[in-house]
Amino acid sequence: MQSWPLIAKLVTAQMKFHPTRAIITTLGVIASTCAVVWVVSGYDSLVASFDDNAGKYLGRYDVLVVPKGPPGSVQTIPQRIIDELKIDAGVLELNAISQSRISVQRVPDKNDQPEEESALGLLIGHRPPVFGAPPIDPTLVSTPAPTAPYQMIEGEWLANPANNDDQNTIENQRIADEAVISSNAADHLNAKVGDQILVTSLSDQVTLNVVGIVEQPSDSPSFGGRGRRGGGPNREKPAEKGSRPAGPPNADQQLSQGNQSDDNGSTTSETKRLHQFTVPTGFVQGVATNAVYVRPSLAARINGHAAKANVLQVALRDTVSAKQFGEAWSKQFAATQPPLQLVDYSAVREGLTSTRSVGSQRSQAWAATGMASIAAIFIIFSTLSMGVSERVREFAMLRAIALTRGQIAGIIAIESVLLALIGWLGGLAAGFLLVMVGSRVLPGLFNAGSAIGWTSVLLSGLTVLAGALGAAILPAIRATRINPLEAMNPRRHSPRWQNWTALGLAGFVLAAMTPLVVFLLPMSNQSRLWSYSFVAYPALFIGMLLMAPLVVVISERVFGPILTSMMRLDSRLVKTQLSSNMWRTIGATLSLSVGLGLFASTQTWGYSMLQPFLPGQWLPDMLVAFHPIGLDEHDVEKIKQVDGVRAGEVLPLAIEQAKFDWGKRTPPEGMKYDNAVLFGVDPHRAFAGEDALVDIDFVSGDRDAAIKKLSAGRHCLISEDFQMLTKIQVGETLRFTPPNAPNETVAYTVAGVAALPGWQWVTKFSGVRRHFVRTSCMIFANHDHIQKDFHLDRAEFFWLNLHPGVSIPAVERQLQKLAEENSGESFQSDQFGEVKAYRPFARATATANVKKAISIRANDMIWGMSYLPLVTLAIMSLAVVNTVVASVRSRTWEFGVMRAVGVTAWQLVRLIVVETILIGMAACTLSLIFGLIAGWCGVGMAQYGGYFFGGAPQFVIPWHHLAIGFAMTLTLCLIASVWPSVRTGRLETLSLLQAGRGSM
Repeated sequence: MQSWPLIAKLVTAQMKFHPTRAIITTLGVIASTCAVVWVVSGYDSLVASFDDNAGKYLGRYDVLVVPKGPPGSVQTIPQRIIDELKIDAGVLELNAISQSRISVQRVPDKNDQPEEESALGLLIGHRPPVFGAPPIDPTLVSTPAPTAPYQMIEGEWLANPANNDDQNTIENQRIADEAVISSNAADHLNAKVGDQILVTSLSDQVTLNVVGIVEQPSDSPSFGGRGRRGGGPNREKPAEKGSRPAGPPNADQQLSQGNQSDDNGSTTSETKRLHQFTVPTGFVQGVATNAVYVRPSLAARINGHAAKANVLQVALRDTVSAKQFGEAWSKQFAATQPPLQLVDYSAVREGLTSTRSVGSQRSQAWAATGMASIAAIFIIFSTLSMGVSERVREFAMLRAIALTRGQIAGIIAIESVLLALIGWLGGLAAGFLLVMVGSRVLPGLFNAGSAIGWTSVLLSGLTVLAGALGAAILPAIRATRINPLEAMNPRRHSPRWQNWTALGLAGFVLAAMTPLVVFLLPMSNQSRLWSYSFVAYPALFIGMLLMAPLVVVISERVFGPILTSMMRLDSRLVKTQLSSNMWRTIGATLSLSVGLGLFASTQTWGYSMLQPFLPGQWLPDMLVAFHPIGLDEHDVEKIKQVDGVRAGEVLPLAIEQAKFDWGKRTPPEGMKYDNAVLFGVDPHRAFAGEDALVDIDFVSGDRDAAIKKLSAGRHCLISEDFQMLTKIQVGETLRFTPPNAPNETVAYTVAGVAALPGWQWVTKFSGVRRHFVRTSCMIFANHDHIQKDFHLDRAEFFWLNLHPGVSIPAVERQLQKLAEENSGESFQSDQFGEVKAYRPFARATATANVKKAISIRANDMIWGMSYLPLVTLAIMSLAVVNTVVASVRSRTWEFGVMRAVGVTAWQLVRLIVVETILIGMAACTLSLIFGLIAGWCGVGMAQYGGYFFGGAPQFVIPWHHLAIGFAMTLTLCLIASVWPSVRTGRLETLSLLQAGRGSM
């Protein structure tokens, strides 16, 4: 292997001879490595903080006792267990806490600037929590702890009440309205000690004074179980005849609080009838880290019922270990209903590794690694390809002297790896500085924290090494195929239309496989998902690679004359310039297309997916829910008297969320959540005539016939997206289990299918999801039959139309006054028994606000997914700089001749700019083709493989957003051309001729 030192000398000599190319390539690798370090540092930070956060999570306690079950289910710890643990000799302190879901806002002071309008602010704000809305607000934690469970950052812990033993007499107990919040809650609310917060539950709304802030970790560990409850379809063996079907959590307890059923099936108590309602619960398993801490008496006033412990914090004596404590109580915990589990330090640390934040950071790390790997491949590939094209004579002479093909390939490989290693080391250093400085200057970019760990080093190293080796393959093959005779007469190959056309057609056929698989070929959902993931989508990538040469040629012929005309140049100067140096041009075009293509597909997919979820014109102006009490019959007329409400366009609704009863049938394959929201309406008022209050479009079935069937009863209308997912047709029967009567079954026959775009978001935040977080569809039926079949005793929901220009907040305030007329009444909760509503609420969900909120949220999400592709695009622009530099260097003598025959320096500058912009135009064309196909097929695939979809696929091309990416691409190309073009324009004619002759 004596030739390897010679090969190394050849490589280093080449890099010294063309330092600009090496520097630019290294900068590209540095930038891609920096991007990996930037993203992966967040994951490294989480991993590095597991030990510290596990300790912070437990605070001054050694173990936790929590009920087993999925987050969101109402599981309380029996008082018997609490009493026995208190007298255990090994227990030093026992803190029984109760956690409940609330909405929280900081009360603004007079010096506050108006807050920017947000999606969740429009839909949640100061309203009580509902099942459908995400649980982003802090959790209310009722705690009797005499001292702070966690380290105090600021302020002081809660004052100890005079009598904390009798928690059942809290209704008459008056204590200070004070709260301590966690550090996460302080960040979420932008609150500090001395501020006031507005806490809202279904039962009351209370203003609390923040007296302290405690330190807690940024995330809660995961202790197993499912996430948000959605009533997933039960595909197990159906229940036997007469057995109780599955209802909402603890539904068998909802009539056990001293209530009896009269002959008419209505629910009564000894004193008065109690309205049935399911209280939305949180999704915290264990101790909430985003929390508002209050005393139990205050928590009971906020919630309307006495606190029941759902987590025990236990401090052990020094002589007892967590393992010994667990062994002593394991049998008793397992025999308890619900079963209890012991959580110690090791369980907390393990739980922190499987949280949603860690999973999200891990996914982002892999995405950044993949993008950086592609960036390194194309940047190094572009450099090596240009080197092979320019060194044809050199390689031919080396082959003639005696180097083997393997040694020639070794030159390419060593050059690639050397560039990658230099770029990797530089990228680590630059990434370290970026993370250290950026986390202090711009902390918003590093929300998860920042730390350089082995994950960053290894992932970035593997990325660069894989990119370097992958980029060297094709240039090495080209170099080894150079004939020694080419040293005598290297020829410049002219463009070959036939070859490019053949490759382009082959690429078109491969790209066409993707829409063929998604939209045309008949196959099962699983087969389609597999074919799309492992055949069609990879074929689309390969097809784009094969189409690149033809796209370059077409762009050269189409856009070249336009640009030369704009620049006042002879079009013949650029007629075949790109295609004559195809390898060089393809490298730069594909480099730009990586980020730009993903940006185009993300934008196309995102805004196409958005369309079915935007509320349509069929929706009335406002949906009002009077929670949790509802209205009496004589109060319904008062709604029509509210200023701004059209008196003749008020539609009472009977709404229930019920589980399907499939009996012995298997639930439909496409259905993910085994419940539906049923809207009971007056069919004629809702759907009939030109002035229908709910002007829906029928997809299947006849409007007039459907109205007649709904009026007769026991018929329903289903949404189009539900029909697409489940294949349920008109005439089929759907059966439901009423939550208020779990032993009954109600059947409705499908009378029609309607397009209901946007029903998902309207039901998500309006409170109509009464028992489950997720739901499968929205169903219309007859008002009176829904009310009777599902035992709905009071009017809760109304659709309203408003006068034009009316103030929505003003209407809400009037409706709230109407709701408060029932203050102090009680309702029956299927989880907590009798609950007193100190302040009932009128939740008004305006359709206009829903539309605005969806647009805000969608823009944030889609652009959030687009940042990494745009960063990749910026990094890839360095490949264009390399291409322009190589093009200028190879044509130096040609430029000298042009100057000698009368071409001005300014014309040379414009010529180089035109060639660079042409590369950008080719990249835009290729990226647009890829983005439209990939985005549209992604929308089509949303119907399969368990994806949730909102209706018929709609193809939207967001031209004004795509224009931003295209403009950025052309701007980067223009910037890339500045230095080479200005440098060339400043050289004298003789200098150009001498430099060009020396390079030949």
